[in-house]
Order: sequence, then structure tokens, then C-alpha cells
Amino acid sequence: MSTAVHVTVTSDDTLENVSLLALAGELDYTNAERLQHDLQESIGPDSRDLIIDLKDLTFCDSTGIQVFLAVRKLVHGRGHSVVLAQLHPRLERLFHLTGLTQAFGIQPTVGDAVEALQARQSS
Repeated sequence: MSTAVHVTVTSDDTLENVSLLALAGELDYTNAERLQHDLQESIGPDSRDLIIDLKDLTFCDSTGIQVFLAVRKLVHGRGHSVVLAQLHPRLERLFHLTGLTQAFGIQPTVGDAVEALQARQSS
């Protein structure tokens, strides 16, 4: 594969205490370490919930899953949640088969992810 995965930090002033990142490309063993570094840098030291938009991520292997789990551990360690949104059908199947759908609170759209986080924050 070896196609780079690009991380885009999206600004949205209406999102309080939520970081929104979008990934594009293919995620495998050739670029997983770099992506993990880029994600951790994008998240920074802030303590916020995180939405990762995966609409343009077309492939993910087991090392990619490890990256998502590491980011989840980092964010959860700060007392916050990670929600994945707009998964490609193949990725959604992968997360379902690995039992990680519930761990990430996968949502069909970014708007649904925002609503899910707001519901968690208010409860």
C-alpha cells in the first residue's frame, strides 16, 4: 500500500471541547507509526473529546487498528471519548468483526458523532 495517510485538523467554533480530525488515504504497516505520531501531535496536550472523520480513509489493516486503539487510550486517559464517523463500508465491517464498534461509538455522520458526544457530556 504505502500511500500516506493525511491528517486534517478541522476547526469548528460551534464544537466546545471537541477536536475534529479527518483522515484520508490508506492505513497499513508502512505508515501506521507516522500516523500515530501525526495524530498525537494533532491532539496535543488538550483534554478534549475527539471525532475522527474516516470518510476518505479507504483501507486499514491490523496495525492501523492498533493506532486507533493507542489514540483511544490516550484520549480516555484524559477522561474523554473518541468517536469515529463516516466509515467506509469495509472499515465499518472490520471494526464490527473485531468487536471495536462499541469501543469507539461509531457514527454514520460527523453530525451524529457530535450529537453522541453532547449526549455523553450532558449525562
